[in-house]
Amino acid sequence: MSSTVSRPDMDAPASSPLPDAPSPAEPTTTTKSTEDTAQDLHQRDPEYWLEDGNLTIIAGNVESRVYKGPLLTNSPVFKDMLSIPQPDGTSVSQCTCRTKLAVVHVSDSPEDLRHIFRALLPGKTPRVAPEDLTLNAVSACVRLGHKYEIDYILQRCLDYLKKFFVMSFKTWARVDPPRPPAFEAIHSIGVVNIARITSTDVLLPTALMGCCMLNSTELVNDFTRENGTLEKLSPEDIGRCFLVRANLMQANIMATLGVFEQTLFEGCTRRDVCGPVFLKLFDELRNHERAVCTLDWFKYWSDYIDGRDDDRKICARCYKMLQEREKEQHRGIWKKLPELMGVVVEGWAADPTPAVDGGA
Repeated sequence: MSSTVSRPDMDAPASSPLPDAPSPAEPTTTTKSTEDTAQDLHQRDPEYWLEDGNLTIIAGNVESRVYKGPLLTNSPVFKDMLSIPQPDGTSVSQCTCRTKLAVVHVSDSPEDLRHIFRALLPGKTPRVAPEDLTLNAVSACVRLGHKYEIDYILQRCLDYLKKFFVMSFKTWARVDPPRPPAFEAIHSIGVVNIARITSTDVLLPTALMGCCMLNSTELVNDFTRENGTLEKLSPEDIGRCFLVRANLMQANIMATLGVFEQTLFEGCTRRDVCGPVFLKLFDELRNHERAVCTLDWFKYWSDYIDGRDDDRKICARCYKMLQEREKEQHRGIWKKLPELMGVVVEGWAADPTPAVDGGA
């Protein structure tokens, strides 16, 4: 005999109290013809249909049969769903953990549930967890981990994102907007939304910066996740990104002026040579507009310097000073990145600032 329990309204906050349970009602017996009709409406999940499973979960038109033990152990929400008697008058029968096979209907997509199953449950075949997670996997696990209070999965995915969307200048990869290997540039939109859902503010500065690097069409439009849902920024974050673009460009222009300030290294012994080179580097910036008026403030200036001083007339000390100035300017922008992005992150850029060679 199968018994069915409907999925509580999980659109409410996860912390919402469950309604008081009424007196247990007699289970409703499901006839064979009804079961056959139900099976005709659902297709079995090809990856998660275990013949000896003791929990059937129906999402959309896909039916999965799994072991309920790991779900009960890791999810207080699932545990409550399978232990609390349902109110009288519902169209489904009572289900408790004493029944041989529980059937739960959920409003989630089969694709999202499959990612949760992969993280918690054995499937038909052994599976090795990939080192590089996809945006689809991370987004599904974060959203459902948050919804069903599966803290282990939720924290694991957030920790994975924090490896790339970092808050420390020392650990920043200094590459085109940092992102996990299996992510695309437009997936920064998804990371911003994950940060908003979970109040993980530390992800916002670099994720929003990644959004700012998108073209305008990508920024205002959306992309489709594998479950068919559209992923897009909120109107507030779209507006924020357009404002931030101007902030980033201004910061890069000011940083460029700081790097090529006409001050030689204090101990330079070849001022008659290095002075004209510094002037040339600064003067020719007018022909390097794409590098000056850009959002890519984290790019290195070494190629520009080497291209204008290809026979290396500038002395080693002045050259090193230019490199240190560049790091100092980049560190300064990084330190105020949350401010530029219009967000607040406690403990941002707490790295100690190293000493920089001075000029005279």
